[in-house]
Amino acid sequence: MNRSGPLAFIAAAAAYVAPAVLLASDVALVMFISTPGLFLQRVAMAFFVPAIGGAAMLAHDRARWQVGGGAALAGVGAIAILLRPEALVVPTRPPAVLFPLGLLVLSAAMIGSAVSRRVAALICAGALLFPLAHISGVPAALIGDDIIFMAAFWMLASRMASANPKSQIPNPKTQG
Repeated sequence: MNRSGPLAFIAAAAAYVAPAVLLASDVALVMFISTPGLFLQRVAMAFFVPAIGGAAMLAHDRARWQVGGGAALAGVGAIAILLRPEALVVPTRPPAVLFPLGLLVLSAAMIGSAVSRRVAALICAGALLFPLAHISGVPAALIGDDIIFMAAFWMLASRMASANPKSQIPNPKTQG
């Protein structure tokens, strides 16, 4: 897949927007349980699908089955939460559990890839905290999880948005 094509830029934009919208939805739900907060959660999950695809695109150089499987699980989980937001009330049951489970698998695959280990660790931490925060409903855990996802996906998005990360390294064969 072309890393500088329009799909990479769409994935980068989604990776910038998804965690910010999730943070806004959780703040709205913490301040007052509201219909706009639930709507924002649906919008966030819709943005997470291409963002996860972009993350898989970056980490696809090693552990391809693990990257593909993790991205597929997380994508199916995000779509399930998008279609049934009440699934987030108990995110340890299928299909909502697929979102954090897929992110855990994806983060494990990212450790051996070209993606920073810091990003993989942040995604892993966010995936572990996601069900705990939604089950407990503790505002600090919800906001903390969203901030962790924001840091991880924004780092991925900056890498996705760069035109071609490998073109910055000069090739000795073309140097003369």
